[in-house]
Amino acid sequence: MGRIRKIKKNNNMKKYSNLILLLIAFLFLKMEIKAQNAECATDLIHNNLMQTDSAYRNKSLVLESEIESIIKNQATKKFTSTIYTIPVVVHVIHLGEALGTASNISDIQIQQAITGLNNRFRNVNGLGVDVELEFCLASKDPSGNSTNGIKRVNGSTVPNYSVTGITPTGNPCSGAVETTIKDLSRWPVSDYYNIWVVSKICNGGFVGYASYPVGGLYDGLVIVSTSMTGTSGTLPHEVGHGFYLYHTFNGDGGNVYCPVDTNCLINGDRVCDTPPHKQGDCGTTNPCTSTALWDKSRFNYMSYCPLVNRFTQGQKDRIRATAIVAPRLSLLTSVGCGPVGINEINSNNMFSIFPNPAQSEINLKSDIKLLGSSYVVYDNTGKTILKGKITSENTIIELGNLSGGIYLISVGENLKQTFKVIKE
Repeated sequence: MGRIRKIKKNNNMKKYSNLILLLIAFLFLKMEIKAQNAECATDLIHNNLMQTDSAYRNKSLVLESEIESIIKNQATKKFTSTIYTIPVVVHVIHLGEALGTASNISDIQIQQAITGLNNRFRNVNGLGVDVELEFCLASKDPSGNSTNGIKRVNGSTVPNYSVTGITPTGNPCSGAVETTIKDLSRWPVSDYYNIWVVSKICNGGFVGYASYPVGGLYDGLVIVSTSMTGTSGTLPHEVGHGFYLYHTFNGDGGNVYCPVDTNCLINGDRVCDTPPHKQGDCGTTNPCTSTALWDKSRFNYMSYCPLVNRFTQGQKDRIRATAIVAPRLSLLTSVGCGPVGINEINSNNMFSIFPNPAQSEINLKSDIKLLGSSYVVYDNTGKTILKGKITSENTIIELGNLSGGIYLISVGENLKQTFKVIKE
């Protein structure tokens, strides 16, 4: 009898142990879902603006239509292999700490974060696709002076910033006003992609958020200092939003139901090779659909799953379509990462060039008074590639022998202007 009681007692203990383990697993799952929900504030901001700001909503709808049209028109051919380069400025809004400590992160950490960002967009690990988009810390500031692309400002005196951090637009948390923080340091959005590194977002409620590309003085992304690293997936995730990628689970009602997927170009994340899912679905199978390759969503940088490592071809197409229309197009013609001493000047209407981007040639239109003036084509290192004379009001500059990339064209002498041209 004693042995029987002992066996029953062991079995009961085992049942209780299993129950405790099950409860612990459930608590961890709730914590994980809560952490996932708190990860990115981009959707919260976007959805609020779509409901409250008609100008924002109209711009979003127009941009979405443009991108859909570009992708459809490119359906029978791949985008050109031109590598687009985006100048970046990083504004560190710290709390007065010594350089390289706490929220005042070091230059090396920022440089490593940009390297990690580029590695992910260029598919260094070989698990996804090469987006052929690169980001460079600016070498020239808006005045044409040399810079390392990093600006530091002590934001500790801004009300509520030291305790709660920054408050995203439309969020009820009691942190510092977003525009007040961004006004401490921001560069023209037409020439630089602004990244603000902050101490906290809503007292730790989020790790980052980005503006969808509808333009505006405060366009860019915000990221907490602890996530601005070379190993974190937060920066590529938020930059993805900045180039109009949605979450792969977009349309799930907050992890409630499977997103509609009737038309993959207008439903869900608007990308056809990322199968729809709920944000909490990260296991070996996708409960929402068995079509498409599940790994393209659950391992995607735009998901909330723990092991992210890729962008897809569909996302590449969407990113690159976004890059060649306003407002992102102006970043491709910025000289923010160009050699110091060659400044792009657009102060008069004596010259203009088109098309841009170009394939085999560009048309240089100039005032008749400028006939006989010279033009010079430079590569992005400042090396002279071509020279010539303006022979008519519409001078053709042949680019057919040049490799794809970004070039500077300097025109005229006394009324000199310099343009940035993309050769596809």
